[in-house]
Amino acid sequence: MWARLIAIALLLNACSNEDEPRRPARLAEGTSAGDDSPREHRSVMRSTAEIRREGNHLADQPSPYLLQHAHNPVDWFPWGEEALEKARREDKPIFLSIGYSTCHWCHVMEEESFEDDEVARYLNEHFVSIKVDREQRPDIDALYIEAVRRLGGSTGWPLTVFLTPDGVPFYGGTYFPRHGGGRRPGFLDVLREVQRRFTEEENVAAQGRQIFEAIERSARPPSSGERAVSPAAIDAAFARLAGARDGELGGFGRRQKFPNAPLLLAELRYVERTENAAARSHLVLTLEEAMRGGIRDHLAGTFHRYAVDRRWHVPHFEKTLYDNAQLAQVYVGAGRLLGRADFVAVGRAILDDLIAQWQQEDGGFVVGFDADDPGGEGFYYTWTPAELEAVLGAEDARRFATLFGVTAGGERLLEGRSVLHRIPDAQAEARLGMSGAEIEAFVARTAPRLRPVRDRRAPPAIDDKELASWNGLAIIALANVGRWLEEPRYVQAAQRAARFVMEWLFEDGVMLRGRRQGDSLGEGFLDDHALPLLGLLRLHAADGDPRWLGDAHRLGRAIIDRFHDAELATFHQSARQGELAGLPLRRPDLDDGVLPSGGNAAALALVELGAIAGDRTMHGLGERAARAAAPRAVESPFGSGFLLVVLDHLVGQSREAVVAGDPADPRTRALWAEIRPTTPARVLPVRLPASGAPDSLVERFGALRGKVALDGAPTAYVCQIGSCELPTSDPAVLREQLDAVGIPRALRR
Repeated sequence: MWARLIAIALLLNACSNEDEPRRPARLAEGTSAGDDSPREHRSVMRSTAEIRREGNHLADQPSPYLLQHAHNPVDWFPWGEEALEKARREDKPIFLSIGYSTCHWCHVMEEESFEDDEVARYLNEHFVSIKVDREQRPDIDALYIEAVRRLGGSTGWPLTVFLTPDGVPFYGGTYFPRHGGGRRPGFLDVLREVQRRFTEEENVAAQGRQIFEAIERSARPPSSGERAVSPAAIDAAFARLAGARDGELGGFGRRQKFPNAPLLLAELRYVERTENAAARSHLVLTLEEAMRGGIRDHLAGTFHRYAVDRRWHVPHFEKTLYDNAQLAQVYVGAGRLLGRADFVAVGRAILDDLIAQWQQEDGGFVVGFDADDPGGEGFYYTWTPAELEAVLGAEDARRFATLFGVTAGGERLLEGRSVLHRIPDAQAEARLGMSGAEIEAFVARTAPRLRPVRDRRAPPAIDDKELASWNGLAIIALANVGRWLEEPRYVQAAQRAARFVMEWLFEDGVMLRGRRQGDSLGEGFLDDHALPLLGLLRLHAADGDPRWLGDAHRLGRAIIDRFHDAELATFHQSARQGELAGLPLRRPDLDDGVLPSGGNAAALALVELGAIAGDRTMHGLGERAARAAAPRAVESPFGSGFLLVVLDHLVGQSREAVVAGDPADPRTRALWAEIRPTTPARVLPVRLPASGAPDSLVERFGALRGKVALDGAPTAYVCQIGSCELPTSDPAVLREQLDAVGIPRALRR
């Protein structure tokens, strides 16, 4: 039945895994590409012209993505009871379309199909059409992308799913072209076939119900109970990953290149703990190739989302906050561990651009910049030799073009314009007759002259949502790097973002998903609580403000009260109660993709928070969740990047290090100098005044009770969930205590 239609209409990922998705091979037998009946052209409500003029049901939504579709002739609804009730009342299938505002192929499908009156009329008569912003409702996206995958369809964005009136999926894919050709069906052909089968075939949702049952079963822990977390399990996961490493150009796979930051962070932690030579070599190769490639914006410093080729050369020009925040931490972390000043410089450049271009007046960071370009595909970011010469002069332009691969022919995909990408160092030195130091000085002199010229071009659109979870990632990166490099600007930017999250998004014990231009984006999800919690712990380690520990504890309690499932020993993506109800299935959030899953972030957050507080119950909830998820790291390591980070934390038996003393006292600074460079995987730092934690904090962090400066001297305490070494005021003794945790010598000072 449906297997036949699915088999002939498989699509590859449009906005996440493929540069250009494959079209359906052919239409199912019995489907006509023409001969519209008069009924198919009749509007059951308003005409397409009226909808286009007056707007559909998206016109009052805060999401930029939904607003982009507010004047399509399709009578779109947002996800909610109004649309679901209409589908049930009229017994119509639901056409669910999921995307996000910076997604290129989402825009293509809109221009081809959703702006087409013929398609709109058919949808308005035969379907209830629902449009979802995956960044606003990741729960809907995660459920149905998994369902489509299990149905045999391709997954990515735009995600196209057809549901029964009660929300059960029966067919799906990604991008469908408006017009078919040869053996490829067009989108209207697909709509007619879907509608015919929904009308004529009994029990059309049987497979979808079985898939929901399978998804629910997959969330349950193994029958053997909790699994041991061991170095051997992590080794096994990296052994599986090794088979997919590109040994020539870095990254994973040999087609498009995604800088999967959670996997790179896991690899960095693995190298830090084990000094594994193969992992180290792959990490270095990946970071080198990515930072030289066109995937990096060499004028701004931030990275595009992925490269459409194996060589990291031609990017998909979208930029996202989550990629750049995580990559900044990876580059600086790898630079410190491996002694690579160039890696550190790349990480700094990312954070500098985030602060300058992404952080808003309220302190929050926007989610990203569009892939589409007013001047044409990639125009804003690309150059011709003539444009370089107009800015730099003939000789400097020639050298710059040689160094960054700008040619008269340019890129075939970009109408002859060139993406800036650094040629290998040896080639550059040979072609230019310059030393490495001279080349770097040349770049430092010329590249800043190009940026103002580019800034005068019409820029790609910005998605100005400020999401709690993604801001949490920015706080983590800024606070960690600010502490490691002793850079106050980064810590101050993290403080501004933390104040935004806690003062504007955290209301009555519930974190909002985010805001856009002051409007709420609705109730938040698990990751909206867990990632800011981790950010607050990192920020306290950077600035010593006890406020952040108190706020972190509030978020920890909210996670336990609203998201924890004691039976499954895990955490659900959406809360038990509240406005997120309405999905046919509530599921754990355990799959790490290009950013940490809420479940794995929550596990680490509660492990760390419980350790600092001396709260074994809280620590145990996080640890049990990680142990229950541990088999996934070996079975599916590509979807477990952040889970591997969590497991490494447990294997490494991180310690808490508390320093009580006046921060202006040189003796306090001497103690802190031993702790400052450490990573959270080895040491969780806490900074207290000489008199210790205030009573209000001790009530929630019992392990901090009595940790004060002894005999008037700043004092350090190294502990593990409340069990401590002898306190010391001697930096040498503190160093010995920390050495037992296995801190690499490269991270010292």
